[in-house]
Amino acid sequence: MESHDNFAYLLPFIFLAFGCSFLFTQRWGIASGLYWGLGYIAAAFGFCAPLLLVALSREAQAVISNVFFFAAFFFYGQALLHRFGLGRSLFALRLSIAVLAQAVVTYLIVEKHDLRSELISSDMACALLLFLPLLQVRDQIRRPIDRLLAGMVGLVVAETIVRFSSLLLSTFGDGYVSLDQFLSSDYAFVMQVGASVLGFLLALTVLGTMMLDVIGQHRHAAEYDPLTDLLNRRGFERAVPDFRKGSFPSGAVLVCDIDLFKQVNDGFGHAAGDAVIVGLAKVLTELLPSGAVVTRFGGEEFVAFIPGVSLADAGIMANIVRVSFAEKGWDETGILSQTTASFGVSSTGPNDHSVHDAICRADVCLYAAKAGGRNQVVLEGQLAPTRPPQLRVVSVA
Repeated sequence: MESHDNFAYLLPFIFLAFGCSFLFTQRWGIASGLYWGLGYIAAAFGFCAPLLLVALSREAQAVISNVFFFAAFFFYGQALLHRFGLGRSLFALRLSIAVLAQAVVTYLIVEKHDLRSELISSDMACALLLFLPLLQVRDQIRRPIDRLLAGMVGLVVAETIVRFSSLLLSTFGDGYVSLDQFLSSDYAFVMQVGASVLGFLLALTVLGTMMLDVIGQHRHAAEYDPLTDLLNRRGFERAVPDFRKGSFPSGAVLVCDIDLFKQVNDGFGHAAGDAVIVGLAKVLTELLPSGAVVTRFGGEEFVAFIPGVSLADAGIMANIVRVSFAEKGWDETGILSQTTASFGVSSTGPNDHSVHDAICRADVCLYAAKAGGRNQVVLEGQLAPTRPPQLRVVSVA
């Protein structure tokens, strides 16, 4: 019995420590951390309620413990839903289940003095409070770490079902004799330890998902441009193929730059300039192929690597982007004049050491487009006309 008592004292402290740690993760922008934290803190109080409320009757202790356990499983489910962006789903239904279950177990304890039925009803309600969110998020589970989390939640649900099923089959009648024998048995203690171990493993899994989320947030901040949410130069370097591994990746590089952008900033303000940058980024992501690696390379300059396309096809794509951007209206920003962009396009070659070789050639084409009058597309190996029309269509041989 001494080991039983030591375990009873240790478990609440473990769950309380996890709960406080999860609450702390809100500082990192993890919304589900609040609910995981509240859930584990509630479970900690549920486990230690009989130790703290020794002055109360056994029935009162059981009623209060159930309040905390229902709250714990309710918050666990909310945390799972929030992780997958479904925080509002099933809220009213699950809250109703928790309130109804608490009313039922209170009646069974206080009026019927049927602790066996109370334990079975309580476990059934807890399993349901967690099973419904798991069912709701099943189609959102894609990453390996999310599959692991869902698997651990599923094990907790399964263990809860096994626990009340074992209690249902191992005891009989509505008296305390057989139930007390069951609860004081080694088998019941092993079941309690098993439930606690699963809770501990679930906490470690949750902590792992949170750490990976934080790493992902920092990586996103390091590799993406905060204004356009496109890749920055660091992210572009990681996303494009490595030219040193095997055969060179076929494709084309598109470099574009907003024409006379300094005049936009000076004449209409930096907010208007930012809106123009975001507008070009949106046009690029919408009109280029889904496999294109699009990046804001710096300032008003954008670079895109389009794998598997020819130089001519990339020129056509660039011209579509150019025309679409030139036709955009900026009235809401106060810019009343037309805003355009110039484009340079090159293709990757077998002698390229990196994508930067192709970018350098595309840059030369971009400078030619600027020198030739702006608002045009110049392809690698193609000279810009000395007196270009305002809108120049790239001809494809």
